[in-house]
Formats: sequence, structure tokens, C-alpha cells
Amino acid sequence: MRKQLAVLFLFLILFAVLASPALAGTGEINFVESVVELSPDGTGVVAYTVQWQVLSGDLHGFYFQPSEPIGIFSQDSFASDSSGQFYALDISYVTGDKLDIVLADGQGVSSGDVTYEFWYSTDFAGSGYVAPTTAADGRKLVVFNWAPAQWDEGGEQDHYSLSILLPFKLPAGVDPRTYVEQNGLILTEEFMNDEYLIDYQRAADDTLQLDIVRNDPGNLYHFQTQFYLPAEWFDLSAVPQTPDSTLPASAPDRPSATAPAGESYFTRKNILIFGLGFVALQGVFYLLSLTKHRSMVSAREGLDEVRWENVDWTPPKLVLSDFRVPGKVCKDLTRLEAAFYLEMPFKDIVSAMLQSLVDEGFLKVTATSPLTIEVVENPEYSNMDLYEQKFVDAIRDDGVLSQEELEDLMNTAVKNIQQKAWDCDIEATQKHYRNVIGDFQREQREAAAGKRGEEPGEYNNWYWWYYYGSPYSSRPMTGDPWRYSSAIPIETDHLVQGHVDTSIPLDLNVCHDACHSACHSACHSACHSACHSACHSACVSGGSH
Repeated sequence: MRKQLAVLFLFLILFAVLASPALAGTGEINFVESVVELSPDGTGVVAYTVQWQVLSGDLHGFYFQPSEPIGIFSQDSFASDSSGQFYALDISYVTGDKLDIVLADGQGVSSGDVTYEFWYSTDFAGSGYVAPTTAADGRKLVVFNWAPAQWDEGGEQDHYSLSILLPFKLPAGVDPRTYVEQNGLILTEEFMNDEYLIDYQRAADDTLQLDIVRNDPGNLYHFQTQFYLPAEWFDLSAVPQTPDSTLPASAPDRPSATAPAGESYFTRKNILIFGLGFVALQGVFYLLSLTKHRSMVSAREGLDEVRWENVDWTPPKLVLSDFRVPGKVCKDLTRLEAAFYLEMPFKDIVSAMLQSLVDEGFLKVTATSPLTIEVVENPEYSNMDLYEQKFVDAIRDDGVLSQEELEDLMNTAVKNIQQKAWDCDIEATQKHYRNVIGDFQREQREAAAGKRGEEPGEYNNWYWWYYYGSPYSSRPMTGDPWRYSSAIPIETDHLVQGHVDTSIPLDLNVCHDACHSACHSACHSACHSACHSACHSACVSGGSH
């Protein structure tokens, strides 16, 4: 009888395996390369090349969550594996701004690498990433302030690159870098010069190309860029409020390749989005086809041949409000408000707050898709931050976070920051909090990070300061503070799409009215430092499956 039961048990297992679809795989990112083709009207095309290494199971795809609004998604986006086989892609929305990008027809890859190529149109100007501004000397400029997607499962990522095809044609015979430097055409913020490798190239049709590379970026790297271009390159007089409805016949300077047979489509609420026909695409970096999976990994040997620069000059200061007092520091921000001020992504802030309350035993996450939370022990509100109180109240009624509740949380934070820091020096205040955070329990923090194998970083340092500086902190922290970032149900389109004026303490609706503040040009740096980056970079991609 025992033998018969064993045979029956094995039969049931075999039947379950055969009857079920292939198990979803997992992977880690080898590299990410992005290209932006920027048009004079502030619209553009964004292209990504993302290579995954298969770790287990059959890898089908991943989730993608950009901060910018998507206009038209190319039907002819595709993938290729290590053997050179091509695949069409199925791309669909799973939430308001989160997409699922998978190999078409349920296909999967069980070993080696899979390289995904996809591109779409967007409106950088309409969503606040491209905007006119004025330098202190009166020069009219246009700022480009944007970051490509943050990627989970990228701890071993070799590099993250961004190439921007600018709306300017280089004169014949000039050296791109020399020409840019002699004419002062591109002014980068100092942090870019410190963090990245930067070079200028002549792309197809003599287009000026700005190349930016970050080697060994680490997981969830926030690839923020901010630089200034001559205003005469642009015509933003009629900035559209929605993404452009047209897409060029090819991705921006993508490699030549033959698209796989078959059809790939993009749907949202059962609406078919018409894409573009796949054509021979002009190459800037490398051949795709059979050698695409090597891409810049093998090309790293050639990086030394590119004339990277880390310029040490200071860009012109933008005109700020007359209310600001140089050197004045706002020292009464709460730990969560300091996170906003230090430009941490909103989803990371919410995830960290959730994880801290989970570690202390007040909350329990019962599901992540959708994010569902249970209050298991009522915390003492007198020991909690205002935002933690609002967070627990939002959870208590139905166990989930709504868009409205998250917007209210953010509105409250921005309003309080405005009231506290309206006349303070932004850079001095940020430096103050970075010093406070860095000095807080430095030895204990570094020892703990070493045991966990963590790399030192501003986000992790802030979380240590936040968690162990809390009045209710009584247990050692155990969980990853960023683990829930991608599950926070924020629809980016409802967050800040332009500039928030932090120069005067106004009662702003940060998600709508603040987009077109009358003072946004004068206060451009203040806007982005206080919360623009935190809002727009609140999206995390990854989640291989």
C-alpha cells in the first residue's frame, strides 16, 4: 500500500508539472544602455537596450516603469538571445504606469543572456523635463533635467549609459568636443562631472551627441542628469501638454538588424497602439544582431579611446528668489522631510517608511501585487512622525494605499518643506543633512553594512539615520528598505509634471497647480532640488519573470 501511494504521489507531481506552464525565470541585469533623440519642440524618442543574464527557470521578461509619459510604443521592439535568435515582444500595462515587457507567444529563455530592445515617444517639455530658464548673466537657456529608469536586480550591472542626440548640427570638419568647449554650448551641473564619464560625438547627419556613462552603478541606481543648452536650439513656444502622437520611422540611431517575423503589439485598456514599421536603423554604438549580447561589455576595452571628460568648471548659477539667504540652513526638517529635500525618490521614501514599521512589528505586508498591508499592533502616535501617522491611517481602513492617500502624503510634505525652508540656501541645507546623516552612528553603520555586504551609499545612510533615530526604534533593522518601492501604487502622471516653486510658502497643489508656477524659471534649481527629482524618479523597473 505504501508503495502504491508513493507511485500515486509521483504521478501527481509529474502531472502537475506537465499540466502547468513553464515556471517563470529570474535574472540579473548585465547592462543598460539608453538613447534619447531630443527634438527642438521638447518631444523625443527614448530607446533602451537591457541585457539580462538568466539565473533560473525560463526568463520571459521584466517590468518597466518610466517616469516620463509614454506616447507611442514601437511595435517592432524586439529581443535576442546569446545564440542569435530574435523574438518579438508583447508589451502591456499592468498598472497605470507600469508595463510588462515579455517575449511574445509565451516564449522563454532558460540559459545565457537575453537582450531586449524597445523604444517609444514621449514629451519631455510637456512633462517638465525640458524647460526654458535664464542664467545669472541673462543668457537664455533650456534645461534638460531627467533620469532614465531605475533598475532592480542590477547589483552586478556592468554599466549604465545614456546617449542624447541633441537638436544641433555640427559644422563640417570640427572636432565635437573642442567645438563644444570653445563655444560653451553645454553646461553640466557639477554632480555630473563628479559622477559620470562624459564625451561628445558626431552622430549620423552631423548631429551632436552627448554620451554619459556610469560604470558599476549598483542596484536601483538613479542616473540623474541636469545640463543646460542654448535656447536657440529649441522652439518651446507651444509646448504640447500630451506626448506627441507621431514617432519617427526608426529608433534614435539604433543598430541595423532584421526584425523577427511576427507581430508585436502594445495595449492599454484594450486600445491598440499603432507603432512603426521596422526599418534598417543607423548604428551609433555597435552591431546588434549576433553580437548585440556583447555590446558595450566587450566595447569597454574601447572606452579608453573615447575622450572622457570630468570637467571641473562651475556652471552659471541660475537666478533664485530674492527671499533666499545665502548660507542659511534649515535645520528643523524631519527625517522624512530631509529625504525629500535630498531628492530621494518618493517610492523609496514610502518603501522605507513601510519597512521600518514592519521591522518594529506595527505592520505586516500580506501581499505585494497589489500591495496589501495589515496593522498588527497600534503604534503610539506621540512617538511617530506626522507622515508615519498619515501612512498608518491610510492603511488602517482598507489595507491598501490609494493614489489620493499617497498624493496627500506628498502634498503635506512639500507644503511643510516650503513653510520651513522657503528662504534657506538649498545647497547649504542639503550639505548640512548629508553631514548629519554621515556622522550619525558612523562606526556602527559601517560595521553593519560590512556584515550585510552592502555598499556605502547616501540612501542606505539616510535609512540608518531615519530608522535608529526614530523615537519608537526598539528592534534591529532586518529588512531591505527599498524592497517595496516598485509595489507602491503611484501613477506618475498624477505627480509633479513640471516645476514646484519652493521659494515662497504657498499652499500649492503639488500634483496639478504647481506644474506651471509663475516663478518656475527663476526658481528652477530650487524646484528640482526640493522635490522634482523625488517625484519623477519614483519609478523602478526590473522584476524579471
